[in-house]
Amino acid sequence: MKDFIRIETNFNGTTQHGAYMQHLLHRWKWWLLVRALVCFAAILTGVLWYAPGAEGKSNLIAAFLITVGCFGFVRPMVWQMWHERQLRKHPAYAGKVVYKFDREGVDMKGKAGAAKVEWSAFLEVVQRKKGLLIYQDKKQYIWIPATEFEDGDMEAIVQLFEASKR
Repeated sequence: MKDFIRIETNFNGTTQHGAYMQHLLHRWKWWLLVRALVCFAAILTGVLWYAPGAEGKSNLIAAFLITVGCFGFVRPMVWQMWHERQLRKHPAYAGKVVYKFDREGVDMKGKAGAAKVEWSAFLEVVQRKKGLLIYQDKKQYIWIPATEFEDGDMEAIVQLFEASKR
């Protein structure tokens, strides 16, 4: 195993696009599945409830169910847009960030400054197909896309993190 792994990446919209969804899929996978089923059931109930030419509250309830179901499907996309909009306010946005992973922790250098963070400061390091999530707590994470890694580097970083927990 290497003594350290060096990753140089851009911190911009292209590299960060989809990171929020990867976070959701890791952290809230079962909740997203349940919500999708509830939304689908609401839309289906609304469609079946709708009666052309009917008067009264029947069609209003059907329209409400369809609207609620559709909103539930759109909500994660809206949150991702808000997340990406917040990233643009970060001082390191539109700059290069250099990460150096070793046995002690992560050394980060970029436009916003430099920091050396020990592994004990991180909650979790998760390898996904599309990249690496490094959690500072349950909601804050660092995302590095898979395209920035050489073969085996993501696994090695996860192993460094797990070795520090022993």
